[in-house]
Amino acid sequence: MSRYLILNGIVIDCTGSKPRTGAAILVEGDRVVGVGLEAEIRSLAERGGPYKIIDAGGATIMPGIIDVHVHPSYGDILSFEELDIYTGCEYRTLRAAHNLKKVLRAGVTTICAPGSNWNINVALRDAVNAGMIEGPRISAGGRYITTDNAIAAAFPTHIVHPQSSFGILCNTRDEMIVAVRKQLKEGVDIIKVAGDGDSLTSSGLLAGTITFEDLQAIAELTHMMGRRCTIHARSGQSAAAAARAGFDWVIHASFMTDEDLAVVVKHRTPINPTLSLLANTLDWGRDVGASDGLLDAYKRELDAASRILTKAHREGVVFIAGTDAGQGPVPYGEWHAREMEHLVHYVGMSNEEALLAGTRDAARVIGMGDMVGTIEAGKFADILVVDGNPLADITVLQDKQRLKLVMKGGEIVDHLDPVPQPRVYRWEKPQLYWSEPQLMTQEFVRSTARVKPAWMSEASSPTAYQPAKIVKIA
Repeated sequence: MSRYLILNGIVIDCTGSKPRTGAAILVEGDRVVGVGLEAEIRSLAERGGPYKIIDAGGATIMPGIIDVHVHPSYGDILSFEELDIYTGCEYRTLRAAHNLKKVLRAGVTTICAPGSNWNINVALRDAVNAGMIEGPRISAGGRYITTDNAIAAAFPTHIVHPQSSFGILCNTRDEMIVAVRKQLKEGVDIIKVAGDGDSLTSSGLLAGTITFEDLQAIAELTHMMGRRCTIHARSGQSAAAAARAGFDWVIHASFMTDEDLAVVVKHRTPINPTLSLLANTLDWGRDVGASDGLLDAYKRELDAASRILTKAHREGVVFIAGTDAGQGPVPYGEWHAREMEHLVHYVGMSNEEALLAGTRDAARVIGMGDMVGTIEAGKFADILVVDGNPLADITVLQDKQRLKLVMKGGEIVDHLDPVPQPRVYRWEKPQLYWSEPQLMTQEFVRSTARVKPAWMSEASSPTAYQPAKIVKIA
C-alpha cells in the first residue's frame, strides 16, 4: 500500500474553511487519512511505516475537479448525425475509453455522465472502477428519455428513430416508465430526461415537451430505486416542472422567467448551467466556420441565461459546474475548468463559490459527497497540486502547465505524457463532399476558385454584356 505525505503547500480543502499554510495531508492507499498541521500529520505518518514525501513547493493543494456534464460516448461531435448514426457501439466504446484519459489528465478526477449512446457510460464506469482503463470516477447515465418533440429526437418523422441514438423515444407515460426501469436494471446511476429542444432543433426550444405528471412519475420511480434524475431543460417551463416533480438538478435553465425561478428557489433545486458550450462557441465559433444563425441563437441564450441565473445565484440556488464535454466547442480534456470562470463572469459568483461548484457542491448534488469533492480524512485521495491560487484567479485551473500533480485514489497520474491523437475514420463523420456549404457555381469559380476556365480569363471575357437583339420578321 502506497503512503504519501503531501506538504509545503497552501491547502484549500473546499469544505468552506479558509486556506491553510503549514498544513500537510497523509494518504494511505486510496484514501486521505489525515489533514492538519505538518508536525501532527508527519508524526501520524511516521507511526504507520514507510512513506514518500510530495513537496508542493508552495503551490495550492486542492481536491480534484468535478465536471458534472460530460458525454464520453459522443466523441467531440459536430453534428447530430455523428452523435446518433455514425460509429458503432464497439468502436465508440473504445474511443470513449481513450478520451477519458484526456479528461483525467486535465485534473478532472470525477465526472457525471448524464446521457449516453447505448449503455456505454455504465461500462466505462465499471471498467474504471475495476482498474481496467484509466479515467475519472463516473456517475453514469443512460440514454435520454425523450419524446418526439425534444432534443434527443432530432430527425424528421419519416426517419425511423435509430437504436444508436442518445435518446430513447417514449411518447407515453407507460413507455417512459418501462424505459426507466430497464435503465435502472442495466445499472445507471442517473436517469436523464430531454425536457425540451435546443438551438439546433426545430421544435420545443422555449416550451416544455413533457408533462409535470410524467416527470413526477419518473422522479418517483427513480428515487424509489435509490437513483437520481436530471433533465435537459433550456425552457423555464421544463425547469420549473422538473423542480416541482422533485428532480435532483436541472441542466441549462437558460430561459426561465422570474416565476419559473421562484419555483426552482422554493424547491431548492440545483442548476448546472453548462455555459461553456455557449460561451466557447461565441468566442471561437466564427474562427471555425459556425453559422451566423447559430451564433445569434447562442448569443440570445447566453444573454438570457446570464440575466436569470445571476438572479438565481442571489436567491441562494446551488450551482454545479459542467461543460457538456464531448461536443466540438468543449472537447475532452481542454476546457473543463473554464465553466468555473463562466460562473464568475456570467453569474456573478466569487472565485471561491465557483471553485466549490466544481468540487464540493458538485459532489453533493450527484450523490458522491461522502467520497469526493473535499480533502477530508476518509475520502478518496483525489488531489491536485496547482501552481497558482484559484481563489485569487479561477482561470489558473485551465492552464494544464500549472498542474504539478494529479492524484486519483492515491495513485499519481502521469499527466505530462500526452495522450496520442488517433486517426479519424471517414465513417465517424457525415459523408459530405466537402466541409463548406458551398456549391461550385460559376460565380463561386469566377470570384474564389484558384483554377478557372479559359473563357473566364480577363482576355477572353467580353468587356460588357450585350443582350441579343430581337428582330421582327414580316
